[in-house]
Amino acid sequence: MRIYPNQLVAQLKQGLTPFYLLFGEEAFLLNQAANQVKSIAKAQGFDEVIRFAASPQFDWQEIVQEYASLSLFANRKIIELELGDSKPNAAASKLLQTLAQNPNPDCILVIKGEKVGNDIQRGAWFKALDKHGLFVPCYPLQGKQLFAWLEQQCQSLNLRLSADAKTLLVDYNQDNLFAISQELEKLSLLNISGEINAQTLAPTLVNQSRLDVFDLSDALLKGDSVQISKVMLKLKQENVEPTIILWALVREFESLQAMQQAIANGESFNAIFSQFKVWKNKQAITEQALRRLTHVELNALGDVLAEFDLAYKQHQHIDAYQHLLHIALMFVGPLPFSVPFNAKVEQYANL
Repeated sequence: MRIYPNQLVAQLKQGLTPFYLLFGEEAFLLNQAANQVKSIAKAQGFDEVIRFAASPQFDWQEIVQEYASLSLFANRKIIELELGDSKPNAAASKLLQTLAQNPNPDCILVIKGEKVGNDIQRGAWFKALDKHGLFVPCYPLQGKQLFAWLEQQCQSLNLRLSADAKTLLVDYNQDNLFAISQELEKLSLLNISGEINAQTLAPTLVNQSRLDVFDLSDALLKGDSVQISKVMLKLKQENVEPTIILWALVREFESLQAMQQAIANGESFNAIFSQFKVWKNKQAITEQALRRLTHVELNALGDVLAEFDLAYKQHQHIDAYQHLLHIALMFVGPLPFSVPFNAKVEQYANL
């Protein structure tokens, strides 16, 4: 039976199965799923864990012998088999089918491997084990699935993160589940009461001695090109991760765009500031930005922010900070030239 990683714990609490097939490209989810199986199984007396790694020279009879033998150190045991990118040959397939036909109630077989295609899922050995067990595909998470996973991790650690804090955490770690998990573990050790917002989270991601990206936000709203340049230079000198600078730019852009739409709908500035929870000390500069930037200019900002995000992930920049400065200066007004990247990189790099 196929289930997904976020369903595994609930399924395990309903009862253990003889076989677990954990396959996919997302290493964090694979390890987490294996650990969840072992943790709950251990609570039910499966104390011994025996690990095998398949290789071209691997003797599959070892699995059969271990599966059928009594445990030397515990009443019950778990056999963990790491397939990697290999797959059982014809002889191994027959051996696994034999195990599936005669499940050992005192042994759990956990098989881990990389992405499994339809050809493997249609294989006799896979079908036989899946019939009496669970198949957990562990693929990379994106969009809503990623944020649903993040919320689940927060709940398990008794953490409450605001929407902007979650976005900052994901952007900063570039969807790396291992890194996100480590940041959440650090936050849980700080015992922060209440909801953690982006302003609280940012100093834990960026060394507190560095110039705060929130200084950049004020300069953007003011349209102060000199201050924007100074802050951006300092952030580059401090090697602040470009993704956290991008987060600050996107945050201001999305807020301004939403507020501009509210203005178009006939709402007053006071009503808008109340609705979007703009602090009193930022209301004047926010109004200044809204009056300065046109609908067309904000749309152009959105385009270049998306352009940067794609180019950065594909390593297509001459200098990411140069591109970020260019975008930041667009909060002052439109610029008559674009930043060289993509196909232009080689041309400019040779100047």
